[in-house]
Amino acid sequence: MTGPAPLEVTAEWICTRCGSTNRRLVPAGATRAEDVCLRCHTLHVIEADSRPVRWRAQAKGKRSDKWLARK
Repeated sequence: MTGPAPLEVTAEWICTRCGSTNRRLVPAGATRAEDVCLRCHTLHVIEADSRPVRWRAQAKGKRSDKWLARK
């Protein structure tokens, strides 16, 4: 017997800047989301891939470099 369908699923993705593995809960059925790397704070667009947990990531815009200017 199976339980009710989950409301959220885990999207695991790898930062394209620092290589850290990140995770985000996204609504079940979502194929695209945005998240920020917990290590380097780079904003990414994440998209569902053929594997259910691992998502593709792409850094989004120039804003992702602003944190370097503060260092």
